[in-house]
Amino acid sequence: MSQLATQPITEYDAQLEELFPLSLSAVEKFMVADARPHYPMMCDVELQLQGTIRRDTFDEALAFAIARAPLFRSVLGSDKKLGLTWQLTDRLPPVDWDSYGKPYLANYDDLIDLRTDPGLRIYVRSGEERSTILLHFHHATCDGLGSFVFAEDLLTGYHNATPGATYVKPRKWEPQRLRKRCTSALENPGLWRGLYDVQCGIRGAANFFLERPLPMTAGKPPLVQNASRLQNGLITIPVNAEATRALRTWTAAQKVTLNDVLLRDLFVALHQWMSEQGTTIGSRRLRILMPQSLRGRGDAAMPATNDLGFAFLARKGTLIENPTALLDSLTPELAAIRKDNLSRHFIGGLELVDKLGLLPWLLNGSSCFSTAVLTNFGNSWRRFQAKLPPGEGGLTAGNLIYDGLVGTPPCRPHTGAAFSVSTTADKIYLSVKHDPFHYSREESQDLLTRYVEQVTRSAGLS
Repeated sequence: MSQLATQPITEYDAQLEELFPLSLSAVEKFMVADARPHYPMMCDVELQLQGTIRRDTFDEALAFAIARAPLFRSVLGSDKKLGLTWQLTDRLPPVDWDSYGKPYLANYDDLIDLRTDPGLRIYVRSGEERSTILLHFHHATCDGLGSFVFAEDLLTGYHNATPGATYVKPRKWEPQRLRKRCTSALENPGLWRGLYDVQCGIRGAANFFLERPLPMTAGKPPLVQNASRLQNGLITIPVNAEATRALRTWTAAQKVTLNDVLLRDLFVALHQWMSEQGTTIGSRRLRILMPQSLRGRGDAAMPATNDLGFAFLARKGTLIENPTALLDSLTPELAAIRKDNLSRHFIGGLELVDKLGLLPWLLNGSSCFSTAVLTNFGNSWRRFQAKLPPGEGGLTAGNLIYDGLVGTPPCRPHTGAAFSVSTTADKIYLSVKHDPFHYSREESQDLLTRYVEQVTRSAGLS
């Protein structure tokens, strides 16, 4: 994996001098502590492009984007006053270049020691007609929506470095917002909201520890020492345009969200697939972890970072067998999570666990946090602030057309699969990253196919 030459990054560093070293948030500490050799907490976000990537133009774009993404070029340090901190460097991430379609092999999913190396690796795959850029990053440095910010800067930088291209003004950049990452949803709740939050937090914690979910790997042999990885990367399958249109029409008529149905369908697909794999579910619970962005008003100007809370939704197998009743049970719970940012209670719990010194106990146990993860990226175009010119089927970035992205969060022990949803104007794309030490690529393909088929059935087309 080639390493770009280190170069001074001075244009933006003047604004970062007072910000760094920067104390880690509770969520970042959790992500650092939860990373291990077989489960390194690495996220994938892959930009899909029409055209051939010009290397010199890309290098200029990367230098611009990384200057505006301080956490992607920081390493961990310790401070007597601040504790564990991010220490800013001027290092650029390693970039692996190859032809379009080639697999990701060089250092893919190797554990990154954040004390010595920044948490971003990039894989560029360039062809004559299609190209991709994979952002492979430690979850402590960034979440999915944060990576959109970096992707936007990368595309804007590429466009502006292309000879003859009309200049596009980059999005706003307000690095001081990093001080309040993961806290904007927690500030000044007021008396009654504060009491409600305490009640929700206690109930959520009780459910988390008392309602033990069934691991996806329950029917698989345990991981053996020195086991080899069975697959790399993520798998993506689109829901066809007809089914996407039908599903959007149906959800609007039923006054439910697309995310409600996609979450319901994942429960159903997991239940069917695990049952066929030999796991008896019965009245035991499956639990899906759903990340929720906690960014507040104006935080679109915040650099790439991790600003997440987690919501956990558990349902008994007997309820999952009735998809209509299952959706009826999920819709009001999901509405409450969206309305009141209920995933913020996860952060409060993490802060308490960290202060009590119980984080290693929480993470090193054998319990299953969730059966699977589902994150909804939505349509990345709608989150971009820079006005990249429209092109045929996407946005123009120099000689390239950006037509979307896919990606997944990481898997962790006892959580067998991480799913994601990304959308364009006419299609839904479903992706999965399966536990690579328990499942082959063929098994992952089968699981994702089951999910796509279930979503297509919900659209009434099968």
